[in-house]
Amino acid sequence: MANEQDSESRMGAAIARLEKAATTLTREKQQGRFGAVGSDLAAENEALKSELESLRNKYELLKKKTQTVSGRLDKSIDQLSMILEQ
Repeated sequence: MANEQDSESRMGAAIARLEKAATTLTREKQQGRFGAVGSDLAAENEALKSELESLRNKYELLKKKTQTVSGRLDKSIDQLSMILEQ
């Protein structure tokens, strides 16, 4: 479970970094700072957006798995507690 939490934490941090990069690139594009390398940066921005979407999907899958595992562990603990009380 610690590994899943660690993975979830790292995924969240990666998403935050990608969102910050995408926001910065969008702001610079709006301010006309791209110049001659604008198309390269636009392509990089699109690649980052794609990667961000992929990471979000993976994050959601991990989140669902974590919730499932947590629920199953809680149920198992409850069952063990009932057995020990008998």
